[in-house]
Amino acid sequence: MRSALIALILGLLLLFSGCIERQEAPEVLEQETTEEWKADGIVGPGEYSRSVLLQAPARQGYSGGELAVSWKNDKEHLYLALNGSTDAWLSIGFDPLEWMKNADIILASVQGGKAVVLDEYCTGNYGPHIEDTMLGGSDDILEAGGSKSAGRTIIELKRRLDTGDRFDKAFSPGGAVSMIWALSSNPDISLKHNIAYGEGILSLTGGEAAADDGAALAALTAREKDGLLFIWEEEKAARDLYNGLYEKNNMTIFLDLVRSESSHMDQARAVMEKHGLAVPPDDPGIFQNQTLQEMHDQLLAEGLQSDQDALTVAAVFEEISIVDLEKELSASQPDDVRTVYEGLLAGSRKHLRSYVSDLEGQGIEYQPRYLEAEEFQEIVKS
Repeated sequence: MRSALIALILGLLLLFSGCIERQEAPEVLEQETTEEWKADGIVGPGEYSRSVLLQAPARQGYSGGELAVSWKNDKEHLYLALNGSTDAWLSIGFDPLEWMKNADIILASVQGGKAVVLDEYCTGNYGPHIEDTMLGGSDDILEAGGSKSAGRTIIELKRRLDTGDRFDKAFSPGGAVSMIWALSSNPDISLKHNIAYGEGILSLTGGEAAADDGAALAALTAREKDGLLFIWEEEKAARDLYNGLYEKNNMTIFLDLVRSESSHMDQARAVMEKHGLAVPPDDPGIFQNQTLQEMHDQLLAEGLQSDQDALTVAAVFEEISIVDLEKELSASQPDDVRTVYEGLLAGSRKHLRSYVSDLEGQGIEYQPRYLEAEEFQEIVKS
């Protein structure tokens, strides 16, 4: 009885401490495609070239769940499979301006044994998302199929990389795009998701046949190794900074973006391990790079002064991250490293827009410290 009471007390302390549980890495798996693609609601073992399992824990208003995303592409088309822990609807959105705003959304379910796939566009931060055809656009899902069993829904679909519809994200072979996702247990698509939600990065291949392993794992130069290590630790600094700010003010934006930065760290870690690089210890608030250590400590101290200061220093950090990622991308990089950097850059731009928007909501006009005014405006108004 006493041990049970102690366990309960410890559990409550953890629950209300503000600490955020770290999640496992959403590793992107790659393989050679050996099967013909079919929109039949069955994800074959050799049907897609890349896949990732996205997970979100239980939190207030959400029971927790997962979405397995599988994809492949050629020069013209994207082939996509969504396998979610729901028997109602699931959705995925591409390249939101901030939160859900301006996202190219696919919302799907299986009804009466048939896949119902909607090509939509989100007009606000938290909705509504409306079918493209109702906005003057077009329905650009070329083929779709689905299945539902044992509490899971699978949707497979095909669309052009560039549909020509202004309400669709134009993809490019070899590019990367940020994505958001959600699951609901309610068959009514007009009701808010309640199982899980999260974000990730979709990295496309160049549209050519996969190169042999030796070519795919071209040796990194010393500079490329140093750059990759720095970027991983910079993503860690962002996570630790936002975690520290969340523990102080409990602002939801920091809770969400801590998880996002953890995902960014994991993407960088995956490519580091792929190239045989050792990943430094992940001790919260401690960094091997002294510049990052000083920047983290200084911004955290400044951000703890008020909620407005917290949002401001977070925007500053995203500016710095954008500058550093652009610097790495301006140098020669192997394709797999470049793809990760492009995805991280898309994420940092999205985060900057979110922080600037929240400051504007408090009547504060954020002034960039590191980005040129023209680039800053292009990012926040894109």
